[in-house]
Amino acid sequence: MNHPVLLKGNSIGLTMVLDSEMKFEKLKAAICEKFIQAKDFFNGQTQIALKIEGRKLTSQQLEEVLGIIAEKTTLTIAYVIEDDKIMETSFKEALKKLEEKEQKRSQSLIDERRKGDGQFYRGTLRSGQSLESDGSVVVVGDVNPGASVSAKGNVVVLGCAKGYLSAGSGGDDHAFVAALDMQPMQIRIGKHIARSADGEPEKKKKFFGRSKNSDNQPMEAQIAFVEEGNIYIEPISKALLNEIIV
Repeated sequence: MNHPVLLKGNSIGLTMVLDSEMKFEKLKAAICEKFIQAKDFFNGQTQIALKIEGRKLTSQQLEEVLGIIAEKTTLTIAYVIEDDKIMETSFKEALKKLEEKEQKRSQSLIDERRKGDGQFYRGTLRSGQSLESDGSVVVVGDVNPGASVSAKGNVVVLGCAKGYLSAGSGGDDHAFVAALDMQPMQIRIGKHIARSADGEPEKKKKFFGRSKNSDNQPMEAQIAFVEEGNIYIEPISKALLNEIIV
C-alpha cells in the first residue's frame, strides 16, 4: 500500500483505508497528517459515519483515532463501521442521552404550560353543581350557595361567589381566589381553609378569614390570598396584584 491512510467519500459518510502492517504509533501520525491535509474537504460536514477498512483496530486504538479526528476536524463520528458491523461511538451515546434529556425537558415545559392554561366556564353554578380544573379557572357568572369550584391554579369569578371555592388544590399556597362579589361559604387555598361566619344575615356577610382593612367598605372586586399562614381578602389593586402574583 503506497499510502498508509486513504480517505474516500461514500454514501453514508467516509471510508478510511488503513495500512495493515504499519505500527500503530506511526499510523496515528499518518492519520493526523491526512486529516489535517483534508480539513477543507470536510467544511460544512458535522455528523457522519466512518467506515474502516484494511485493518482491525482495538477499542482503545479506535478511541485514539476518533480523538484525532475530533481534534483536527469539525467532524463528529456518530457511527463506526468495521467488517460491516455498525458500532455506535461514545458521541452517539452522549447525543442520545442529550436528546432524551431535551425531550423530557420539552415535555416538562408542555406539562407546566398545560397546568397554567385557563379554563373558562360561562353560566351560573347552582347548588349541588361542581366545576374542577387542572389549571386555573374563570367562571363568567355566579357561584351560588352549595355550588363548588376547585382548581389546581387560581379561581376567578366574574360574578357573585357564594359557594365553595378552592384554589391551589394540588397544595399551592401561592394560588388566589378573586371575585367581583366575594361572599363564599368556604375558601380553600392550598392547605389553608376558612369558612364564613355563622349567624349573620347573608346580605351582610363579609369575608370569613382575616382582613387588613375595615369591614365598612363598599362592595368591590376582591382577592383572597395566603399570607403568613392566614387567608386574607383585599380589594383588587395593581399594587396588590404585583405583590401577590410573582
